[in-house]
Amino acid sequence: MAPPRSDSPRKKPTQARAQATVEAILRATAHILRTAGWDACNTNAVAKRAGVSIGSLYQYFPSKEALVAALAEEHATLGLGVLMEAVTAAPRGTLTFEDTVRHYIRAMVALHAVDPKLHRVLVEQVPRLKGGLDVVRRVSTQSAALVRSWLETQRKHLRAVDLDVATFILVTAVESVAHLQVLDRPPQLDQEALVEELSELVLGYLGVTRRASR
Repeated sequence: MAPPRSDSPRKKPTQARAQATVEAILRATAHILRTAGWDACNTNAVAKRAGVSIGSLYQYFPSKEALVAALAEEHATLGLGVLMEAVTAAPRGTLTFEDTVRHYIRAMVALHAVDPKLHRVLVEQVPRLKGGLDVVRRVSTQSAALVRSWLETQRKHLRAVDLDVATFILVTAVESVAHLQVLDRPPQLDQEALVEELSELVLGYLGVTRRASR
């Protein structure tokens, strides 16, 4: 009897052994997507690659779609962590406003370039999954809230701007460029130049005069 299909994991691992099993399953899924593509990825292939039984896999992931959604959520959560690290450094005096923007953009561009083959599959397939985008949107909503909160504390650096609109524009711009530089990046495109120009775009939009040195 086939297991019920779902785009959500069945349960969260709580013990170390279970967490190790889930990690092995996700890394196996990523490997197959990266090396063989979407069509070659199925629960039987993932279980074999991970070295677990199909029953063990189904305890946590009822379908291929649930596996891919979990990978997408993991990637989005990494991005949230990058943002959190950048904006929490500023209040400690570690980074100026300008350097905070540049640090976040550089980290996001680098994050998306770590595993471009896997990232391409996720970008192409997640929107097709039932509820797939909901997984990413949950994390994106957290990221947007963090950006808006940070902008609120930095009003003295900004021109008069609607922070809700500014948050949407900034988050969308950075995420879009980070995605596209992996998917459609011309071979001659210099990554550091991309970071600098995108930083100038963001800072210019916010009306910030750049003071930090490169």
